[in-house]
Amino acid sequence: MLILSQNKKLATERLELSIESINRIMVEGNSGRLYLLGEYATEERAKEVLQEIITRYKNWENMKIGQPNGLYLPVYEMPKEW
Repeated sequence: MLILSQNKKLATERLELSIESINRIMVEGNSGRLYLLGEYATEERAKEVLQEIITRYKNWENMKIGQPNGLYLPVYEMPKEW
């Protein structure tokens, strides 16, 4: 699954996600550096978005079982609301 950042400047397949600075969802790059995927008004909203990513990823993994190799790569776009 591909995750597209709020500002549409970063796309990642990495799942090393965390909530930092209370309301920012970050992804860890290969070098260990954190990159911003999205920022939200509250920590609770950031947790909701993170849970949505996890749910979508699990659903995609389940859908891949028994499918041909040409299965598309879904894109999750980080919600824009702050």
